[in-house]
Amino acid sequence: MKNIVAFDIETTGVDKTRDHIIQISMVKFNPETFEVLDTYDSYVRPIGNYAISVPAYIKHKIRPEHLVDKPTLKDIADDIIKFFDDCDILTFNGTVFDLPFLNKELGDIGKHIDFTNRKCYDSCLEERKRNPNNLEAVYERYVGRSMNDDELTAHNSLADVAATIEIFKRQNESENVNPVKIYGDSGMIKDMIFENKEMPCFSYGKYRSLPVKMVCQIDKNYIKWALSQKSGLDNDTKKFIESYLENI
Repeated sequence: MKNIVAFDIETTGVDKTRDHIIQISMVKFNPETFEVLDTYDSYVRPIGNYAISVPAYIKHKIRPEHLVDKPTLKDIADDIIKFFDDCDILTFNGTVFDLPFLNKELGDIGKHIDFTNRKCYDSCLEERKRNPNNLEAVYERYVGRSMNDDELTAHNSLADVAATIEIFKRQNESENVNPVKIYGDSGMIKDMIFENKEMPCFSYGKYRSLPVKMVCQIDKNYIKWALSQKSGLDNDTKKFIESYLENI
């Protein structure tokens, strides 16, 4: 069995076409004993002008001044490629983000890692397979029987309603279910946990997972766009955003 390299990257943002890696961390371990065999951790200074997006900074707290004396990806590319040599891969959602992002950055300097010829494990995707969140799977986890066992035909709307009520009942038996606040039809704003507090946050877009109040303070142009017809947001969502502006 091959050794496995678990790795993760931090970046200036989530757009592979314009953002850059600013930290890469890798741990090589024996998958049978889980003994750590080697560790590699380096901050990375992007070449040329760059900016770290606000959502990225909130996540990793890395500032440009911290990277001034750090190596570029070109400086350490060969070390990174060698570390992966003859090893399988472990990531958390990395098959969607980290792997393609790394190879895009390496490709820009004429380098490449062939991940197709080795096993790539993704703990995030595996967890979704083991604990799916569709109605049938959740029903069976709470009730201990399938919807078919209880003669509830999945995706028949009346049967789905009955199953949902049963799930809700079971959930409340262990802990009260809190209601979800609706801020508009678009789903652009949802209550999310930010720095250990639940608050209204943007659920998608440039400032995904950041509080509406914060974005209103740091990027007036984005808010101006959100309130314009171009955004396509519904009036209820716009009214909620405007309510924050009135108190700033």
